[in-house]
Amino acid sequence: MPSLVLALVFAAAPAATDRGAAEAEAPTAVEAWTPAPADPPPAAVAPTPAPMPMPVPVAAPTQPPPPAVTQPPPPSAGPPTPPPTRKRTWPDRPIRWRVDLGGDIGTTVNFDPAWRAFDDNRSAFHAGGTIRGDFRLGDGRVFLGGGASFRRFASYNTLYQAFGADITVREPLAFLRLAVVVREGFDVFAHVGGGPSFTALSLSSWTSTYNSGYQQAVTGMADAQAGVSLYLPKKWLPRRGAARATAGFELSAGYTFRSKIKVRPEPDVYDDPLPTHSSDLGDLAVRGFVWRFGVFVRFQ
Repeated sequence: MPSLVLALVFAAAPAATDRGAAEAEAPTAVEAWTPAPADPPPAAVAPTPAPMPMPVPVAAPTQPPPPAVTQPPPPSAGPPTPPPTRKRTWPDRPIRWRVDLGGDIGTTVNFDPAWRAFDDNRSAFHAGGTIRGDFRLGDGRVFLGGGASFRRFASYNTLYQAFGADITVREPLAFLRLAVVVREGFDVFAHVGGGPSFTALSLSSWTSTYNSGYQQAVTGMADAQAGVSLYLPKKWLPRRGAARATAGFELSAGYTFRSKIKVRPEPDVYDDPLPTHSSDLGDLAVRGFVWRFGVFVRFQ
């Protein structure tokens, strides 16, 4: 027990220090007194700023303010714009052949004075129809072809209020045609042709009894005409170069020759047992100058 107490006393005792070193580190009496630092000089006093002038009141402007600009509402989203479509085009087809269907009217001026027995006027109005076709010769402007037509005219006259004379002429005609294209839409043409001329004559009289006579005759006919055709060119048509149909009109003039007719109508005797013969009334030549105007539809 005394040993344990002795060990505790040695453990709790302070450690030994070097007295000379402690004295060297302690300050001297002169170093220990140091005057207190002087107070810093007061800061420089800032000058007082001058007062700002009072604002002068300004009268309100007399012009009214501009109206407020209202922005348009944003466009509503519509359906999407379809892509641009390509305009349809057709191939250019050269004209190699042409087919015409048409109708026409005209007048025949008869030079024979015997015509006055059937009409006081020398001109006889006629009407008819035509179908024709032609084809291009090589690569030029000339078209060669032909066709057929039909025309009819008639007339009636009264002589001295006692005799009646009636004539009707029907003619089928075949012809050859030559056309020159001056420019597309304008042609110059000529045709020559001929055929039979079917003529029906009738004479009647009012005396104490009614007498009538009837005659049919077939004669030869030749016709020559020249004229111009005007029609719509391809560039004026919807399909332009690929167009296959057009239309136009034509005007022509010429001369028509017919053989003479021996006028000798057979009388109608109404079953009379006595033979009756008519007399020869002379010759009739239905020929002369002719002009014609027609319209047509062309396929090419």
